[in-house]
Amino acid sequence: MKKLLIILICLAVVSAAGLPIANGIVMERTIKSAIEENNTKAANTGTGFRIKILEYDRGLFSSRVKWCIENANAFPGSETAQLVLVDQGTHGFFYANSQTSLKENPWYTQWVNTRLNGKDPLSIQTRFSLTGSMRSTIQMNAFSIEEKGKKVDVHALNLDISTRKGFETLDAKGRWEGLSQGSELVMGPVTFTSDLYQLTDIIWAGKNTCSLEQLNINDGKSDPVNLSGITVNFDTNASEDKTSITMATDFHVDRIELGGKSLSDWAATLKLKQMDTTSVEQLMVLYSDMMTQAGQRFEKTDGTPGDFQDTLKDEMARNTPQLMSALNGLLKKGLGIEVTGLDIDLPEGKVSGSLNLSLKKDLDPSNIFVFAMQPDMMFSFFDLDAQLSLPYALAGGIPNLTEPLLPGMTTGLFVTKGDLLSLDMHIKKEKLFLNGHQVVLNH
Repeated sequence: MKKLLIILICLAVVSAAGLPIANGIVMERTIKSAIEENNTKAANTGTGFRIKILEYDRGLFSSRVKWCIENANAFPGSETAQLVLVDQGTHGFFYANSQTSLKENPWYTQWVNTRLNGKDPLSIQTRFSLTGSMRSTIQMNAFSIEEKGKKVDVHALNLDISTRKGFETLDAKGRWEGLSQGSELVMGPVTFTSDLYQLTDIIWAGKNTCSLEQLNINDGKSDPVNLSGITVNFDTNASEDKTSITMATDFHVDRIELGGKSLSDWAATLKLKQMDTTSVEQLMVLYSDMMTQAGQRFEKTDGTPGDFQDTLKDEMARNTPQLMSALNGLLKKGLGIEVTGLDIDLPEGKVSGSLNLSLKKDLDPSNIFVFAMQPDMMFSFFDLDAQLSLPYALAGGIPNLTEPLLPGMTTGLFVTKGDLLSLDMHIKKEKLFLNGHQVVLNH
């Protein structure tokens, strides 16, 4: 019995001694798997950053990894095309922990030394577990910098990011205390959360929430702006077979003060319903490609922002066949837009309303030209139900709102009801009705 006990103890000691080595192997596999996954998806979609391991030195109880994130077109706002990171890891009994540094980047080191007196505000720590999950904690200490002769205080940031094995989920939670520039600008704190899962190579589904406690702007040159209690929620859901997605955004603002006018309780929810997943992904790739190409062409010139718009239009024209293909896939039965809970308090009164517009059947983009000749035909493709109410004191003096704009209209877009302007529009039996009267567009 004693011999068996001694053997078991020895096995336990040997196994425990091997755990740091195993965790070092897990750390290496997790990092390399994440890099391979990212690069594969970037290659498949033609978007995103490429990641490369420059050095990997794994010892028994520690590791040193030097790697970089590359963007061929340089990172936004800079001429830097490569971000170098160095991870110094230690292999524990239950986890492998690493500390990430940006000090291998000369531009970053120079910025810290010249602008922050050599005090690096950033700390990135990552924990790798035997199960393949990973958790990163990013902390940024508060610091101050001079911009155009004025002191800007950047406050502390704390962010936790975790993924499960396979990197198919992402959970994040953070708080940034904001920034300030004397009494001219005060922003923050900002809190945010994410609970996401990867639906496709590009699309992540799930929930994102962002809240801003206050935003005060008063530069002494224009009317002051004060916002407080801003909350925005983003929610993306997929159908059971993942062929369509619905994106919903809702916002709420507790208080708005513009130029001394106090407003309160602004809220609304916007939904884009039953969008074809493949078509959405195609449009996202096209958008990224067009913006990249337009940006590259614009950088080679000394143009104005207006020139960039012209360059972007050229890119859109060049990609017209691909855009029409993606649009054709998107305009399917069930596609819709919905606005609910519109509630805006103004000094003149309350604005409220709703909108529900959806396709009853597939729509070919070429039908748009038919609608131009026979507008009433479009009513066979759409379901529509819309209401909007405005204070008369806000817009009652605009005649185009209450007078017919087309021969087939009996009323204007709005009719007067007491101290309100009211709009009621819907499609019924393939006919359009506005404020209780049929609208005939074929004239």
